[in-house]
Amino acid sequence: MNTTQTLTAGRWVDKTADRWFYAGMAVVFILISIASFAPSIVNPENRLGPLTWLVAAHGIVFFAWLLIFLVQSLLIQTGRVAIHRRLGTASMFLAAGIVVLGYVTTIVMARRGFDLSGDLGAKSNPLGIAGQTIFPLGNLFEFGILVAAGYWYRRQSDIHKRLMLFAIVVLMPAPFAHFIGHSPLLRTHPAAAILPIALSLAASGIYDLIRFRRIHPVSLWVGIALFAIGNLSAFVIGPSAAWRRFAEWLIS
Repeated sequence: MNTTQTLTAGRWVDKTADRWFYAGMAVVFILISIASFAPSIVNPENRLGPLTWLVAAHGIVFFAWLLIFLVQSLLIQTGRVAIHRRLGTASMFLAAGIVVLGYVTTIVMARRGFDLSGDLGAKSNPLGIAGQTIFPLGNLFEFGILVAAGYWYRRQSDIHKRLMLFAIVVLMPAPFAHFIGHSPLLRTHPAAAILPIALSLAASGIYDLIRFRRIHPVSLWVGIALFAIGNLSAFVIGPSAAWRRFAEWLIS
């Protein structure tokens, strides 16, 4: 059984290509996040409120997770497997912190009624501030499930690394929304919000197809499931009266 698992995982491993892909994805997400959040911090002129300790802590743990993903991808590709595993186990506490701080930050923002950075323009969204909580809360739930699954499959590298990449991807809608919010032109185009999310979800499958000539089941089915859940949240659950009542109860 162990031999079969090793051979199966080995079919999906290309150390040189993997190094560039996973580290490259980490760098891209880090740069996008900096471009998304830095402007309102560097130039607070258009902010709707000062940066709070809660928001700062939320941002710090998020960036720390991105940096750990980058470090982890480099550690495994340079053969430092023992360090990678120890750091991975320790990072589970950080993952828990992301979920807790993300939840509290979302609820506090919803109670306030607006985003402090001024990037999101929540008042113009048909879902309203309560309805919109479906997205960050849903993303946090997905993140927790994916990280737990990734840790469970930590001995099967082909599954593990793809799940951990998707765990990063489900945290990216917020940076994408802030990035788009900096441009009045992009704000008016719905595709501007959908396209980067869709490309991020498809990235693992595209890489598999280019490098291995086939798509790994995790890349395919997790990507499809997350895209479907996102659309279900946007067009069915979010606008529903049941969700609004639940969201209003959460933020009351």
